[in-house]
Amino acid sequence: MGEEWQYLPEYVPLFPLPEVVLFPRTILPLHIFEPRYREMTADALVGDRIIATALLQPGFEPLYYTHRAPIYPTIGVGEIVESEQVPDGNYNLLLRGLSRAKIIEELTDRPYRVARIEPVRTFCSRDQTASQKLRGELFNAIRNNPGLDARLRKMWLRLADLDLELDELSDLIAVAVPTEAELRQCLMDEPDAYLRTQMLVNQIRTLGAIARNYQRSTRPGGPSFN
Repeated sequence: MGEEWQYLPEYVPLFPLPEVVLFPRTILPLHIFEPRYREMTADALVGDRIIATALLQPGFEPLYYTHRAPIYPTIGVGEIVESEQVPDGNYNLLLRGLSRAKIIEELTDRPYRVARIEPVRTFCSRDQTASQKLRGELFNAIRNNPGLDARLRKMWLRLADLDLELDELSDLIAVAVPTEAELRQCLMDEPDAYLRTQMLVNQIRTLGAIARNYQRSTRPGGPSFN
């Protein structure tokens, strides 16, 4: 099964951000302070309350204040579920991820970026037996993994008690996986929940292997390269 299908508008405001990928079913807190994005937020709040986030590509800095700052084309479309405008005119928001989408084209007639989008339908390419096996591998990779923060590991292991499809489970873990934003974007780009979960298993195992090697190298009597 893929993510639950829901209506998305054809055009959405774009909020390009560094280091941030909004996955479906996850919550993103935002503080809006730039004038162009305060206008974007005000428009969204009187409209359908929809904002999409896009990850800025490396080298975006010289073009940040333009409509041409490079972004990845697979974006996270979210709904504003909580909003507060503070006395200085800035906004605090909670954005709930609704769906993946692809940018088809951008409009250039507003202070902020607006895109025509096409929703991305997710799916699982393997049957229930294979999916359950991979689910077990994912939690085995998490369990006792020295490369993960103990609180994060405990939170993830609680998900093992919930009846979650790979599509939802992989997104809930992908949003917090300790890695560079570009890898999280790769997870965002992958519509197949089975392949996405395999990518997570590999990354989490790698984090564990690196941590174990580091622990061995720093023990008294460990390897010396002098």
